[in-house]
Amino acid sequence: MSADRIALSFPPGSEHRKMLKEVAGRISRGEVFVYPTETIYGIGGRFDDPEVYRKIIAAKVRPHEQAMILVAGRRDALDRLDLTFPPAARELASAWWPGPLTMVLPSKEHPEGVAVRVSDHPLLAALATHVNVPLYSTSANVSGSPYVPDPDAIYTLMKDRVDFMIDAGTLPDSKPSTVVRVTGDNAVSVLREGSIATAMVHRSYTR
Repeated sequence: MSADRIALSFPPGSEHRKMLKEVAGRISRGEVFVYPTETIYGIGGRFDDPEVYRKIIAAKVRPHEQAMILVAGRRDALDRLDLTFPPAARELASAWWPGPLTMVLPSKEHPEGVAVRVSDHPLLAALATHVNVPLYSTSANVSGSPYVPDPDAIYTLMKDRVDFMIDAGTLPDSKPSTVVRVTGDNAVSVLREGSIATAMVHRSYTR
């Protein structure tokens, strides 16, 4: 059966409250979906369900060892991850979250770091009212193939690979998020420059 295609405009209006609550319920039950972010359409689902992870890997035809970003609509959702926020990470979060900054932060379970972002897309903020958990986020394409920013093409590609798609139309042109690693000893390195320039990152924390 092909995935549902749910059309939503953003920011969502009061007429969409019931639909958003239903979508949140589906996420809570472990469904995998395509959704808009502030940069691209991503494939996601709740981070704490191993079956969700397997389904996303299968949809992407992606190596299991390749880590995925976790996104949230509210910062307190990240409390579930037991992350370490060195002083520079706290300053960067204050400057750029919610927004297109991904930080790789150490945690007790993953000392090498977990990539996290608090998104400023209104969908995630609206969903967080009902299901405030981090979501996997990986681009809505097959690994090794280019990402195509056309919702019709994305739906055609993913309709038999995911449970549903939230269609917000064609997204504005945007660079990807900037990815920064902050180590436990407060060292900061830019792993990928994107929407936020490297110089702006380094001006946003105390060295």
